[in-house]
Amino acid sequence: MTMRALLAAGLLAVTAGPAAADTFGGFSGVDRPYLVNSDKVCTPLIVTAGTAKGAPACEKAGADIVAKLSIKDPLAQRGAKASFAATAASRTLTVTRTSGDKVVTWDATDPIGKVVEVYASQYDDRVAVAYTVRRMGKEVTDIIAFDLGKPSQAKPLPDPNAVTPTPTPVASTEDPAVTKAVAAARKAAKGKALAAWKAVVALDAAHSEAQYRIAIAQLAAKAKADALAALTTLAESSRPDAIEWLVEARFDPAFAPLRADPTFRAKVGLDRKGTTSYERLMGLGGQWEQTGTSCDKPEVRFTATRDRVVRIRVKSRCQGQVYDLPFKGIWRIDGNRVVLTFPTKGKQVSSADEAGCQFEAAGDEDSLRCSLDRDIDFVVLPTRR
Repeated sequence: MTMRALLAAGLLAVTAGPAAADTFGGFSGVDRPYLVNSDKVCTPLIVTAGTAKGAPACEKAGADIVAKLSIKDPLAQRGAKASFAATAASRTLTVTRTSGDKVVTWDATDPIGKVVEVYASQYDDRVAVAYTVRRMGKEVTDIIAFDLGKPSQAKPLPDPNAVTPTPTPVASTEDPAVTKAVAAARKAAKGKALAAWKAVVALDAAHSEAQYRIAIAQLAAKAKADALAALTTLAESSRPDAIEWLVEARFDPAFAPLRADPTFRAKVGLDRKGTTSYERLMGLGGQWEQTGTSCDKPEVRFTATRDRVVRIRVKSRCQGQVYDLPFKGIWRIDGNRVVLTFPTKGKQVSSADEAGCQFEAAGDEDSLRCSLDRDIDFVVLPTRR
């Protein structure tokens, strides 16, 4: 069955629930933030060359904090006095001046239904848009705001969700001699593995997998210092795949004897938060979960592996009915998003086979919100291994 057919088979009946709609409270009169509802203070996205990216940083705030921000009543952009207007097409929101000049374009995580309202600050240096999306079977209203001031004037609060996107993989240009040596090293007997991987390093000193395998072989030979030296070389590498092997080392049983070693933990990054989208997704082992509640939300098990395979298990129970739906596909990093693809056997892959996930802050850690369809939405938290 296709992904859409599986979803239609039962998830809609058990996952749809109440979804909250946001309201715009106004812009601060003494700083850059804006207010959503009555207690969520957000930093508007900076506009650079007519474009804004990512999601705003928002925090729950007490009444005393909100009072200090001197929130001004929102100025709805209607009629002859309006300065701004906004339109939406699929996930793209475009804000223009009423003269027709484009102010900013921004891509939302979910398809936008319609623009509900546009608001401006009293000096027209910030603009907010209320728009609808489908979430958990309901049409809800979200708020996004943009800072139009010059960088020297606009000093936004730091975005705790900001990350460095994982570089897009490029076609391999590996030397054929290196490729041949790697293939031989992978097949080498245990006793000859160290020499085989050193032969790879002799051809390509920064080869990520070779440094990783050498560290394993050195540790097996009781040469702890040499193993840590190989991991240090890997940690200092500029190769895009180096972080993948460092994350792999965090959980590989071969490195269990080093798990408590401060140098090992520092080199593989066991105690730091992820700084790239890849590390945020895979840094705790690639396993995520959502705890289910009967007749409210499903139990979800989300597993991503280094070979770009993703497996999702969705289980729902309600009034004696049980749904257990497995999904298997591939994942890729797209900036700060994780795109999941679930191919349909015998058919060419299209956008209908794709689903998007977005990182969101959940206290001191990340959560991952995924929309498998316009009516299916879940939020998983990392499972610590």
